[in-house]
Amino acid sequence: MRKTAKLAGVAHSIAHHAGSGLSYISPHLAEALRAVGASTTDIDLLAFSPYPPEAAEFKPLRLALNALQAKSKSILLKHGFSDTDVASIVLRATPAPWDKSGYCLHTRAVVTSHTGRVYDSGWLNEVGA
Repeated sequence: MRKTAKLAGVAHSIAHHAGSGLSYISPHLAEALRAVGASTTDIDLLAFSPYPPEAAEFKPLRLALNALQAKSKSILLKHGFSDTDVASIVLRATPAPWDKSGYCLHTRAVVTSHTGRVYDSGWLNEVGA
């Protein structure tokens, strides 16, 4: 039986990857949010389309988010889970206010298991246990 505590590692890995330059999300996310006057967004990585509805449409961001969605599923697999083992994976992303270029992102991933337990990369331990 898999240990669902490993989902904390999944949340951390997704947040780390999303905040890195490897994800190609920044600075496209910052630009898409600035275009509509927003400063932060939640991205549902299990949705059919992970593009946040409140963000302006930018093709490079759409491509990067689709790649992040696929990477999130591969991170789940690496830890012994599939996307059917979790109820949601939400990335909370905020461009750093001091970086007008948009290259620095604050990222936080929140994974909710199918049992309702929440694993937040912003917390050291499981939330709500």
